[in-house]
Amino acid sequence: MLVVFNILNTLKICYVKNHLKGIFMTVSIKKQMVEVSRLMYGKGLVNAFEGNLSVRDGERIYITPSRICKGFLTEDMIVVTDMEGNTTEGRFKVSSEIKLHLGSYKVRPDVRSVIHTHSPYATAYALANRPIETRAYPEMITFFEKIPLAPYGTPSTDEVFLKAEEYIKDYDVVLLANHGIMGVGADPYDAFFKVESAESIAKTLLLAERLGGAKELEPEKLEELYKLKGRAGVPFDSR
Repeated sequence: MLVVFNILNTLKICYVKNHLKGIFMTVSIKKQMVEVSRLMYGKGLVNAFEGNLSVRDGERIYITPSRICKGFLTEDMIVVTDMEGNTTEGRFKVSSEIKLHLGSYKVRPDVRSVIHTHSPYATAYALANRPIETRAYPEMITFFEKIPLAPYGTPSTDEVFLKAEEYIKDYDVVLLANHGIMGVGADPYDAFFKVESAESIAKTLLLAERLGGAKELEPEKLEELYKLKGRAGVPFDSR
């Protein structure tokens, strides 16, 4: 009888520990999402109603709700869905771009967070249907080499992901034609830093155009950069 009691007691303790672990994990994910959402808003990467952020935890997707200002997001507003987009937790409507997020997780099992913004300078490239690339800016070359442009897909539909799918497989940051920009990463901060960096680079390149255009580096200097990139590794995994 004592043995049975000890086994049951051990099982109970394990259950409680796992339950608490799940609670703490949920709190941590939501806290990170709130912090990054406020950074997105504070840095001007999203306006009051645009942009979305998600985190994958196993088969659970934590995602920002539709039409809620990211600067005023709170943990209780975050919606949880399964991998098919069915809401399992939350009182708000799930982000309209849920399909873009789910598709990205399915084709990139290494990804744990997806961010989508309409940041002004990167989106300007998207509206002009121009990828972000340069032979003049060393940081752009070593961080990303190129930020490709996916063809236009109607927002909030399956099409937006299907048009971007082949690019998401190979790049961590992708422009969405006539729409905006998206980034993926190991966590919300990683995804945010990539999109923030892309926005800064887009701004710099557009300003350089107003001054007569960025001056390309000599071929041998470009070769030096590629060699350095290969030896040191790429700061952001541009794949």
